[in-house]
Amino acid sequence: MSQQRPGRARFGSALERLDNWVKSKGERLASRRSGASRRGFLEALGIGAAAFGILTHRSEREQAVCTLPAGCFGTEDVNVCYTPWRVTGTEPGQTNGVVLRKGPSFGAAPVTMTDGVTPTVIPVGGFFGRVSTRTGSVANGCPDPGPRPNQNGFLWGYWTGFHRQGWMPYSVGGVTYAVGDNSYTGNMCGPAAADFDCRKAKSACTGYNGCGGAGVGNPTCSETYRPIVAVGTDLSEEKYYLRYGANSTTFAWLVPGDRVKRWGYKAGNPENWSCVQVICAAYAPNGCRGWVRSDALGSPITNNTPCFPSIVCPPGS
Repeated sequence: MSQQRPGRARFGSALERLDNWVKSKGERLASRRSGASRRGFLEALGIGAAAFGILTHRSEREQAVCTLPAGCFGTEDVNVCYTPWRVTGTEPGQTNGVVLRKGPSFGAAPVTMTDGVTPTVIPVGGFFGRVSTRTGSVANGCPDPGPRPNQNGFLWGYWTGFHRQGWMPYSVGGVTYAVGDNSYTGNMCGPAAADFDCRKAKSACTGYNGCGGAGVGNPTCSETYRPIVAVGTDLSEEKYYLRYGANSTTFAWLVPGDRVKRWGYKAGNPENWSCVQVICAAYAPNGCRGWVRSDALGSPITNNTPCFPSIVCPPGS
């Protein structure tokens, strides 16, 4: 599917209106300068700057009007916190602890360390931050929204010993691998600045800037289907997260070969971000929406056949 520039048809109609206006102001001069460009003609009338200012303003205003679908939030609508869980068991195939994974099953790919090879293993006794659901609760002070439901006995969150997030087993096949444990004395602040420790005052997280945040900004609408592509060798890099807000809280992993519909995009600092809807992915079902780094997306494709892995989108996404 070819990429359309937002407002292109309306831009054409604006040109037609400008031509009619110019005609009414200087039809005689126009006939004498029929071979001149529109810009040259306007300058000859002495109204070029004003007319082009009107036209440019019209075009920019129309392109800036871009309403993204539900699920692509600004940070003002991301209110998420974490509670501590402690690993108590060792999963099959490991000698000590559990593997952090990209999907809620023992067959899912591991979240690797920064070498792109070594699986992230949370040792027995290690603490894991279990994520809450998402709300936008500015009106009542952004309280704890309550825990995000488990998926197949796995919990989404992060190991306090490493900043990457994923799924940790806690109760699978009748075996307990982790338990909630509020004895953790550190701050469970999460990797994103909009996140906080569910147990404590938000001031306990020195980098916290949530409960209000910012809107989605000024995205550009652009509907195309695109694949997730491999960039480099570390496929657990942050560019592959699906997030509630641009550069904000994560809730799923995308992997090369997944397909998404991009609804729009916007510039960030330093990364650019795309609002996407999952079409077919290994660890997220058709319909989940969120933000992904634009450099994880390939060129437009035509394959929009959906698929539905045995997992659901998180509440509030």
